[in-house]
Amino acid sequence: MLRQSRRDDRTMVGLRPHFVLLFVLTLLLSAFSDASHCSSTQGLSLVRNISELPQDNYGRGGLSHITVAGSFMHGMKEVEVWLQTFSPGTHTPIHRHSCEEIFVVLKGSGTLYLASDSHGKYPGTPQEFSIFSNSTFHIPVNDAHQVWNTNKHEDLQVLVIISRPPVKVFIYEDWFMPHTAAKLKYPYYWDEECLKASRKDEL
Repeated sequence: MLRQSRRDDRTMVGLRPHFVLLFVLTLLLSAFSDASHCSSTQGLSLVRNISELPQDNYGRGGLSHITVAGSFMHGMKEVEVWLQTFSPGTHTPIHRHSCEEIFVVLKGSGTLYLASDSHGKYPGTPQEFSIFSNSTFHIPVNDAHQVWNTNKHEDLQVLVIISRPPVKVFIYEDWFMPHTAAKLKYPYYWDEECLKASRKDEL
């Protein structure tokens, strides 16, 4: 019985390095997979499957966001492309940014609210525009806007292209909040992880 116990101990001691190695490899692979979407275009396949790209709601219920091509994630310099899906009744915050933005509605319908008085003290009462499948619209630089899925029965899915990434977003609580009181959100939610990773690399 004692011999068996010693043999078992020797076997366990012999296995420990293997367990440690396996554990370390698992951690490294996990860290690589978490950071792998935060890389330059040099490491990316030229053709990628959108359904295999990371997606998240970033704490906003009813949103699905995929960065198809991004500044922090992929090293894009001039444009950034997102695929976003909004469930019925969900919407973006009222916000503005110092870049141009193009939307292509892939499916569903909803409402665009756009306040074009970016030179006033606050956005003011917005204009309403119906948006629908196969429609497109653009947001001028620094115009406060909001997109709602006002369709009760169908998701709203849009392809979004912005210029001059990474985006710096100013968020408003309502349409009459002064521009000076709007809260800057930078980096934006989907850029936070990659910006943290790039700062660690610089250290």
